[in-house]
Amino acid sequence: MKKKYILFIIIIIIAIMLFYKLIVGNIIKNKTYDYLESKGYMQEDISNIEIKHSFLNKLLSYNEWRIFVEFNSEPNVIFAFTYRNKEIIKQGVSSDPMLNKEEIREYDDKFNNGELK
Repeated sequence: MKKKYILFIIIIIIAIMLFYKLIVGNIIKNKTYDYLESKGYMQEDISNIEIKHSFLNKLLSYNEWRIFVEFNSEPNVIFAFTYRNKEIIKQGVSSDPMLNKEEIREYDDKFNNGELK
């Protein structure tokens, strides 16, 4: 009986965690679209938004939510953001193959000027 009770509690905790990730993840995705629209981008300009969450990051005082955005005009370049203090915060740019410092600055400028359409 005790094992069934513990198993039931574990299942409930896992369900709550998944529900939390799903609901809050969708809220953050909508806030990301709002943030990008405030920078001059439309949903048609964006090919993918990936939201990643880690409870471990929260415990270790890292960013709990990470956001990766790909634009249609630059399919190999990923713009990284985080969600902290109810704000979307830009973190950087990455690519495969890796970008050099000048290319990173160039993509930062393009993003800030709304030129990734």
